[in-house]
Amino acid sequence: MKNNFFSYENLGGEYVSLGNDIRLGVPTAVFGVPEPHKYIAAALNRGRLLYITADAVSAHKAAEALTTLTGEQAVLLTAKDDVLLYKEAVSRDALFARLTAADKIYGGARVAVCDIEAAMQLFPANHPSLVLNVGSDYDYSSFPSKLVAMGYTREYEVEAKGSFAVRGDIIDIFPINLDNPVRIDFFGDTVEKIRPYDVLSGERLKEVSSVKIICAAEVLLSQSELPAVKAALSLGLKKFADIKAFGRARTIADDIIARAEGGTPFAGASYLMPVLESTMTVFDALSPDTVIYFDECKLIHDRMEGLYSEHENRFKELKAGGEVFDFSLEQIIPEDKFFAILSAFKGVSLQTFFGSTFFFQPLKTYTLHSTPSPSYLNVFSDLMTDVRNWLKGGYRVLVFTGSAARTEKLTQSFIDEGLPVNPLPDTLTALRGVAVCSEEFAHGLILHEDKLVILGSGDLYTKSAVTRRIRRRRGDMFTAPEIGQYAVHEKHGIGKITGTQKIETTDGIKEYISIEYKGGDVLYVPVEQMDILSKYVGQDNPQLSKIGGADFEKIKERVRQSIKKMAFDLKELYAERSKKKGFRFPENTAMMEEFEDAFIYEETPDQLSSIAEIKADMCSDKVMDRLLCGDVGYGKTEVALRAAYLCILGGKQAAIMCPSTILSEQHYNTACARFAEFGVRVDKLNRFKTPKQQQETLKKLADGQIDLIIGTHRLLSSDVKFYDLGLLVLDEEQRFGVEHKEKIKHIKNDIDCLTMTATPIPRTLHMSLSGIRDISTINTPPQKRMPVQTYVVEETETLIRDACVREISRGGQVFILYNRVETISSFAGKIAEIVPEGRVCYAHGRMDKDLLEGNMMAFYKGEKNILVTTTIIENGIDLPNANTIIVIDADRLGISQLYQLRGRVGRSNRLAQAYFTFKPEKVMTSDAAARLKAIMQFTELGSGFKIAMRDLEIRGAGNVLGAEQHGHMDKVGYELYSKMLKEELSGEKLTPAELDIKATAYIPENYIESPAGRMDCYKQIAEIRTVEDYKRVCLSIEENYGNMPDEVLNLLIIAVMKAYAAKFDVSKIGVSSKEAYLEFSSLASLNNKKLSAAMDKFAGGIHVSMTGSPRINFNLASTPSRTMLYLTKFLKFAASFT
Repeated sequence: MKNNFFSYENLGGEYVSLGNDIRLGVPTAVFGVPEPHKYIAAALNRGRLLYITADAVSAHKAAEALTTLTGEQAVLLTAKDDVLLYKEAVSRDALFARLTAADKIYGGARVAVCDIEAAMQLFPANHPSLVLNVGSDYDYSSFPSKLVAMGYTREYEVEAKGSFAVRGDIIDIFPINLDNPVRIDFFGDTVEKIRPYDVLSGERLKEVSSVKIICAAEVLLSQSELPAVKAALSLGLKKFADIKAFGRARTIADDIIARAEGGTPFAGASYLMPVLESTMTVFDALSPDTVIYFDECKLIHDRMEGLYSEHENRFKELKAGGEVFDFSLEQIIPEDKFFAILSAFKGVSLQTFFGSTFFFQPLKTYTLHSTPSPSYLNVFSDLMTDVRNWLKGGYRVLVFTGSAARTEKLTQSFIDEGLPVNPLPDTLTALRGVAVCSEEFAHGLILHEDKLVILGSGDLYTKSAVTRRIRRRRGDMFTAPEIGQYAVHEKHGIGKITGTQKIETTDGIKEYISIEYKGGDVLYVPVEQMDILSKYVGQDNPQLSKIGGADFEKIKERVRQSIKKMAFDLKELYAERSKKKGFRFPENTAMMEEFEDAFIYEETPDQLSSIAEIKADMCSDKVMDRLLCGDVGYGKTEVALRAAYLCILGGKQAAIMCPSTILSEQHYNTACARFAEFGVRVDKLNRFKTPKQQQETLKKLADGQIDLIIGTHRLLSSDVKFYDLGLLVLDEEQRFGVEHKEKIKHIKNDIDCLTMTATPIPRTLHMSLSGIRDISTINTPPQKRMPVQTYVVEETETLIRDACVREISRGGQVFILYNRVETISSFAGKIAEIVPEGRVCYAHGRMDKDLLEGNMMAFYKGEKNILVTTTIIENGIDLPNANTIIVIDADRLGISQLYQLRGRVGRSNRLAQAYFTFKPEKVMTSDAAARLKAIMQFTELGSGFKIAMRDLEIRGAGNVLGAEQHGHMDKVGYELYSKMLKEELSGEKLTPAELDIKATAYIPENYIESPAGRMDCYKQIAEIRTVEDYKRVCLSIEENYGNMPDEVLNLLIIAVMKAYAAKFDVSKIGVSSKEAYLEFSSLASLNNKKLSAAMDKFAGGIHVSMTGSPRINFNLASTPSRTMLYLTKFLKFAASFT
């Protein structure tokens, strides 16, 4: 939509005088305007404007609407979640969004939107930014230090906003103001190329000619400001009378000064904003002629009063605990000053009803008239009738659909109905008949005086159009072991990697990986054989194997036999099931579509594919037995309910069985809400029903008066009789007891079964098992998830109280994770003392089952609002009202545990907080310090996230395969286990050839700096199996590290040669300056028609030798590299011969 489509002039009437009054600066109140009308009234202004709302949700809506109506990107300025506490580490996504908005406002953005809280907070100074242009010169050597001074962190690999990596002449940087990182190629000091790339897939995007990099820190402390900071802190410390509070404040002050003197930007510097001269307010960044629009003055005023009151109360409590200084009160603009600032600007209030304008005295008032547009919600026959009537009455109709696909479809529908559609003109005056626009505008209105009907996408459709699909993360997680980690050698077993070593001979330089085994023995593995090494993933401290001992071979044999048995059992079971004929459910397409359209969220791609797979199973003759994997909150329940509805439409009953009463209660509530409009009779069977109620339910179930029953293992009791059961849904099957599993197995025999689990499973395992088990996975999170604001802080009573009170005052709930069963009840008592306004309960695994369930249920129902718990926080329970988690002694937990715990909050559309605390006086082990450092980085979901996911997936693999297999997995490591499983199930067993290659083949340190990066590349190269692999690895390495030196190219040639050789049972490959050969284990291996064809083709360059093992000897080329290429060509020809 063009930016002057709507104007005061083309709407005419009262709008013209309204525009004149606003231009002249007359304080104006506009009444009678519903939400869409407010946005149109503001969009008419052609000058700079700031649109203020009462809350963040309204601000987001307004920014989207104004972007559509003005044809310009409206800048959304968000509020910081907390301005009082001093925090060492904070997840920076929200801060980066605020800094990006601030940069645009300083840059003169015409339309800005914020909620009142964002307007009250102090504003970052206008920090300098960097603009890089292709062809321009910059001092390359000082570039990294310049980025660090701007708040960027240097990493080995760029994974999150605000980080950069240096590799030779390439700098990868993820500017906080862009959606994707950019790769900058330098030639000396000249910028040669700027290439953005997709952060998830690594795919190259279109090259750009320039890039702007804005400052990644809210505060940049200059050395000239240090004396003022020290003076303010020193003065503040004198105001503390309480010794404990003084001690805490002193700790904060010392930490700030130490960091400030260090010279690099740090997260906690924002604490000092009130004492810095460079600090501003958002209003200082606006031009004096900016018009401020107030969306509902009373709501804004009430919210503002509440924020001032909360800020003052929190300040008093935190001051008493030594967490804040006197100057901290001015982290938000004082009320009298705030009103004075607002009075200096032109003000316009937009209100639906008459009422006070609070922020100014209006000299002019207007009442504008409109009526809401009708709501059609996918019923397009009514839409066509109304449009026909409007056109007859001389009205113009403007329709917003939200996507190009919908526009095309709707335009065609209008044409089919004989309603011509005109292209959208540049201005409203030129609009005739019907025009359809693909932009998003939620709800429309009818302006009768202008004979204009505006229909929004929310009036037409039940769901918003999806603008962006979430892309899958690339590849698997890092599988290369790093120095200091445990690794599994396929022949020698578990060892510890101690480093890498280069060995130089007359034939060239080779790099070896040194692995330490039991008794201090060291094994050197050539890097080109990295594929027989894998990172050990299993127990924390596995026992090292002995080199040359038969122990590891025995372990492998035991594992192999166990896999063989499991594979046999699974195949038998699967074959047995495939012989059985199940009930073929009718598709009932129309009714299923109606049910699917009533789902208020947009399905994720994984949800859609899982639903399609389940439907295909149920509508076929087979008996379905499908496993559905996906994290909590990723939408498994919706998939299960669709399967249940398909079953019920087919005239049969469905049952959902859960391992706990709470989970069954939750599923029951979800199902009742979802089926309310569809006439499905839903009931439950669990301990919350009296025996009499249970008997009534059982009778109804047997008589066929219940369509969907939801319950615990009570459903397995002998008195439960179904009228006609068609589908059983099992939630978290691995948590049922053995006797329950046997009964389930019996029921599953001839009815369709869907098993759900919240633990993700590795892709490799999924692939291996896909032939013998039907598995659907949901890996994409829902789009509307708010990020979790993560803090790493010292544990103090003041902090715990502050976090709890803030959450409770918002009507929310708090998890406090305390992982010591012995003292948990006294700790819960302490929390009750610290937060008397909270209703505290606690839960741990050793509690009486009834008491545990009672406490968890009280928390689930909202009767209690603080739950002190060990790590047993129920896996499947969805608690959208719990938005704060405090983890006590976070340094004692592993990354994957912390990741899972953090996932317990942030389930709703409200920002959630996770506080990872540690005790200040404790002497930390180096492991704990490293973990804490990882948590700090992990606030960005970077590499820590990868490790956590890997860890969780392995646990998931254990759940899917059962306890016995999990034990075997621990003995040989997940990767080797996975390889053995694949070999067993596919029947393919490839034995790699022994390599005796004397050529320079390694990755130089000046090409890939990071040891972890080098190890990962070695592993990727060694695992090349096909030409496609070769091309992918080549491209990936060159894109990341620049042009490949010959040494690295040799590694790739060796890998391809080895991959081809594996197809022909080659036992050894030898290349040196003296000889080149392929050795075979037997004459039978040589007797191969493909090899014979290659020997005929290359007859002039080879000769066969039969002394000892059979060999094909090759003539030497000018260099070992060229000889290897010749061998590769020979093998490639043989492989492709038909």
